[in-house]
Amino acid sequence: MLNVTTIVLFIIGFLAVFGVTATIQISIQMKKWLRDIENAEVQNDATAYTAPWIQNVIKDYKSYHLAGVSQVNTQALIEKHFFKESVPLFGFARVPAGGMMRFMQQLPPTSIIIGILGTFIGLTLAISSMQETLMFLSQKPEDANLNLASVIEAISSPFQGMSVAFITSIAGIGNALFLTLIQNGVLTNGRTTAYYLEKIISDCESFLDHNLNANLTQEKPHDEMERILDRLAGRIQESFHETLGDFSTNMVNFTSGLEQAMQDVQATLSAQREYTEQFSNSTTTLEAFGVKLQESFTQLDGVQEKATNGIIELGNRLKNLESQLQSLSKHHEAGQRKFEQLVQRSDQLIKDTQKKSEETGQHYLRGLDEQMQRFQGSQEELERRVHQMQDEWYYRYQDKQNQYGRASQEFAESVSQLEKAWYSSLDKIKREALEPIIHRMERDQRDQPLQHEMRALSNSIDSLYQGLARELKDIQHQLAESHQLQLRLYEEQMRRQSMAQQHVQSRIIGDNR
Repeated sequence: MLNVTTIVLFIIGFLAVFGVTATIQISIQMKKWLRDIENAEVQNDATAYTAPWIQNVIKDYKSYHLAGVSQVNTQALIEKHFFKESVPLFGFARVPAGGMMRFMQQLPPTSIIIGILGTFIGLTLAISSMQETLMFLSQKPEDANLNLASVIEAISSPFQGMSVAFITSIAGIGNALFLTLIQNGVLTNGRTTAYYLEKIISDCESFLDHNLNANLTQEKPHDEMERILDRLAGRIQESFHETLGDFSTNMVNFTSGLEQAMQDVQATLSAQREYTEQFSNSTTTLEAFGVKLQESFTQLDGVQEKATNGIIELGNRLKNLESQLQSLSKHHEAGQRKFEQLVQRSDQLIKDTQKKSEETGQHYLRGLDEQMQRFQGSQEELERRVHQMQDEWYYRYQDKQNQYGRASQEFAESVSQLEKAWYSSLDKIKREALEPIIHRMERDQRDQPLQHEMRALSNSIDSLYQGLARELKDIQHQLAESHQLQLRLYEEQMRRQSMAQQHVQSRIIGDNR
């Protein structure tokens, strides 16, 4: 389960890093293109554009304008070259800008789908673990070591699967929300890639329709009709100025000589006649040009009709495209509804799974309580038996102890009686044997054989005393050994009693299992 969680979180994190990096790099590249367009509006120099697609747009616009196309679709021309322009990604891979922007728009739903996939994987693992746990608990083998730790470990496996499901779903939805915020420009004051795209298209259209169009209009060469009209206007202007000059001179010098004035008038009329002939020739040429111009207008009408037909056909295609877009939007809405239904089903499945897990936990806890009650009852019965046996053994030990006390008391009494008898015998011996001997010794101090007898008698009395002391020590040693033997017997009995108690307890636990 840990490996599945790690893999899903790694994919979601890679999508997040990829989306943020691509958004930053495309935004930087679009800012650079906007600066190029602003420099183009100021400098009017085609060599100053660093972006190749801007040069291609200007080149195509000039070719269409010089070819006689009156209205150039600048937006389509800009989008054609812009979406084909490649941008660097991660510093070494170059991808088309249009494809990258469309791919970035699909990152949030992709992250949500991966999170939901991890959710279903976690739920599947949880359900399988729960099934294994229920099968294990339902079999109840006799030799299974069923304790609280194994039961808790078996119950924790489904919760691990649920944790995988919730962690992956939270990570996918959080990553989608983060990418949506990044793409909507929350961190860049609303300046998103869509904003930069619209800004580039509008600035480029303004540059093409105003600056470049004005430059092309000024640089356009004069055709034949303009040259003829310019030459005619120049000649008329020259003749008018010459006529006015001659007339003013004649009017000034009119007083000096009428003849000279008449000659000048005749010369002026002759010059005017020549000018009139030239004007008539020019008029004839102009009529021929008018015929050619009419033919040109006729051809222009045909071209305009073809253009109108093309526009109508383009409108039909646009309608078809609009219908396709509507159908695609309907499919998208249907897919979104299916996705929402899928999310609702997943939520319902999660709720059902939670209910089933709670019911399973309650059943297990109920069974565990019953087992604990049975074990507690058997434990109390065992304790009662153990206490009863302990009381019996205590009573027996107390009885033995009392018997040993009575025996010890009797032995002490016998020893005291023995001592009394010994002392009484010694006194008796002293009275009956020693005193006469002492009197005899006092009477017969010089009698040496009697002294030897007294010494032998004292030695015999000492040996008798030592023998009695040894017998008394042997009796005390035997009494100590008997006391130690009784203690050992009591300890052995207590050990057997504890072993029997443990055996009974293990049998009760086995019966409960």
